Amino acid sequence: MSRKYPFTPILGWSVSRYEKFDRCKRWYYYDYYARKHDKDVSPQDLAFLRSLTSASLEIGNAVHDTIATLLRRLKRKTSPIDTEKVLNYSSSQVDRAIEGKNFLEVYYGQRETIDAADLKDRVGSCLKNFFGSRWYEWLTGEAIPGRSSWIIEPEDYGELRINGLKAYCKADFLFPITEGNLCILDWKTGKADRERHRRQMMGYVLYARDIFKVAADEVKAVIVYLDEPNEELESSFSGSELDEFAGQIAKETEEMYRYCENVEENIPRPKSFFPKQAGRLCAYCNYRELCESEPEEKRAVTCP
Repeated sequence: MSRKYPFTPILGWSVSRYEKFDRCKRWYYYDYYARKHDKDVSPQDLAFLRSLTSASLEIGNAVHDTIATLLRRLKRKTSPIDTEKVLNYSSSQVDRAIEGKNFLEVYYGQRETIDAADLKDRVGSCLKNFFGSRWYEWLTGEAIPGRSSWIIEPEDYGELRINGLKAYCKADFLFPITEGNLCILDWKTGKADRERHRRQMMGYVLYARDIFKVAADEVKAVIVYLDEPNEELESSFSGSELDEFAGQIAKETEEMYRYCENVEENIPRPKSFFPKQAGRLCAYCNYRELCESEPEEKRAVTCP
């Protein structure tokens, strides 16, 4: 039996949320608070900028969507998978993204257009590496009898509690491997960032421990890098490592709390308390036109 938590407005820690907070407070503000609290920018403009996507993001989206669709199909029926049809499906996902989404690279003039053929090639390469992996062989063979217990992209955003603090650690795929043991797989389509991904893996172990009441030493967490064939990251964690990680999460959560006027309701301080970190990260920020057009007198102040 899995545990579910009722909604609370207080912010929840996640690897991605804290990273954005740490890299640029203003980017963090625009992503998490501006829609409800920024009176300087119209909701329509904010919604448009927030919706900007990127080529690398859409490669990941297409690969994740395709694998999730394939796994749901396997969960329903076990007839052989036509991998060519799967690749065609992924191509249609790329076409849909290019036709229906606005790309950051085009909007900010870094590219004239997005090369659909290049994106399809990169998505196809990742999926072919997936088809050639030990996991695909296992999932279409030995794992089939237990497919009714598969959890494919959980719908609750991976919410959990870590020493009473709200957090989010959403993995791509969870399934039992033996009685009382759980395996968690997460697909990555970009470059391997083993230090960052190891933090994510510790989050997955804590998620399994809290939500499914599985002991940490009974969780197998694996990052599968699909940009290169047969590249993975698998780690086991001692109780002291997990305790240290939980302590770090508490520290990082407290840092984000300090930028709230009302912590329990997750109401932020004024935008001026969220300083900008100008530099190379601006090239990847959806909101950089807002910073570029900001009057000098509204430059950020430091949060106490």
